[in-house]
Amino acid sequence: MKVGKPTSKRVPVRLRHKIEKASAAKQRKAKKQAKKNPEWRSKIKKDPGIPNLFPYKDKILQEIEEKRRLKEEENLRRRELAKAQKLGGQAVADAMEDSEPEDEPLLDLDSEGDESMHVNDSNPMAALLASAKARAAQYEQRKGPDEDAMEEDEDEFTGFDDEDEEESSASNVRRDTSRRAFDKVYKQVVDSADVVLYVLDARDPEGTRSKEVEHMVMAADGGSKRMIFILNKIDLVSPPVLKSWLVHLRRSFPTLPLRASKPAPNARTFDHKDLTIKGTSETLFKALKTFAESRQLKRSIKVGIIGYPNVGKSSVINALTSRLGGRTGTCPVGAEAGVTTSLREVKLDNKLKLLDSPGIVFPNTEGSKTSKIEEQARLILLNAIPPRDIDDPVPAVTLLLKRLSSSPELFAKLIDMYGLPPLHAVDGDTTTDFLVQVARKRGRLGKGGVPNLHSAAQTVVTDWRDGRIQGWTDPPKTIAPASSGTAPTSTTNGLIGDQKEIVKEWATEFKLEGLWGDDAIDPADAMET
Repeated sequence: MKVGKPTSKRVPVRLRHKIEKASAAKQRKAKKQAKKNPEWRSKIKKDPGIPNLFPYKDKILQEIEEKRRLKEEENLRRRELAKAQKLGGQAVADAMEDSEPEDEPLLDLDSEGDESMHVNDSNPMAALLASAKARAAQYEQRKGPDEDAMEEDEDEFTGFDDEDEEESSASNVRRDTSRRAFDKVYKQVVDSADVVLYVLDARDPEGTRSKEVEHMVMAADGGSKRMIFILNKIDLVSPPVLKSWLVHLRRSFPTLPLRASKPAPNARTFDHKDLTIKGTSETLFKALKTFAESRQLKRSIKVGIIGYPNVGKSSVINALTSRLGGRTGTCPVGAEAGVTTSLREVKLDNKLKLLDSPGIVFPNTEGSKTSKIEEQARLILLNAIPPRDIDDPVPAVTLLLKRLSSSPELFAKLIDMYGLPPLHAVDGDTTTDFLVQVARKRGRLGKGGVPNLHSAAQTVVTDWRDGRIQGWTDPPKTIAPASSGTAPTSTTNGLIGDQKEIVKEWATEFKLEGLWGDDAIDPADAMET
């Protein structure tokens, strides 16, 4: 038995204040991190609803339903009143134009009126209102019963959808305004830039490339602007494919491979030996410095960076600034599209300025034949659509399986990644079976253990975006010309002049000779992984 003075359970004031300070510091830190987090979160709290055990729940729901019905009736009454006022305004205008002193008396109204007006010279507004009522009565008499029935049917059909239409029209206006603002910023970057860096995704360069943009840049300022292709995310493609793409793209414009940032966790990457983040960014910087020195301008050279959303435009700027003694994190970046929303200007030195622009899905006439669902799926695989704006990711998974099925090796790697058994096709469709198996493996199950195909498709899209799923497109096969004596003129991209000579001239300006895959290098000579 313990004898003695019992210990007090009271907390000292010093300890209590220490706990309060620690809690406040933790909250400040959480708020600071939340501001830096590019992931979108809604500030509107979700309505938890009414619990089932809450007393008088049925009564409360009935009251809510009654309020909604009264609100709809009020909206309908307002619309009818506005319609009547509109008809009355037209009648007043007709009366002011056509009325004469010898016309019918203004107070000859129908007998159903509850009150009458005495018109005299001292009350001209009463005379005007009476004339309007008379004209409205004549208009109603001339109108047939069929027109009244049609208007009633239209009111009943559209009576309860006005609020939804207003909300949808408002969202469309906001979306169009944002798109117009992005287009304005993009054109501003192209007009003010001396050199345009067109950033492409190494997994699908042709998908992130627009011939209309290339023509626009070439035609600006009488053809004085220069454009370079930046093949980003090269660590996600195999060395033979990278070399083939470099040879193909360098037939159109000077092309540089670049690793702008580190890969996502658990991403399956390739080692390209000398193509490191530091080496590629330093080479790009030296090429821009060579061009700036050759121009010998008193002002600094402006370098505009354009491309599709989430191809790594801001990462290119961060790679240049961080690897050359600048501060890290100059431009905010994220794994999803839509992080950069405005024009940013970053100064590298006295001779170079970088212009970062928001990503835009450029127009492409070649994809006009595809349906909206296929185009949406293509943009999802290009990571050009933020996750919150993806309504149905299943078509994107279907397109991904279709692309990977052309390469048995890549398709086998996909199956091994998720640890799935052989897939079964139902009416030629393997997407459903694939998503069911992924949902079971990743625990994306709903009530009763039913696989959630939407959540499973979102998981696959996220793994593809972060590089956990290996996949790429092969460059188009080009046929060598029959006679190699003269270079073809005006055949590439529809540009004026000899495209091959233009590429050589620009490569000389930037000193890009013999840099990671020239035209003289055989694409079959692949680098080792």
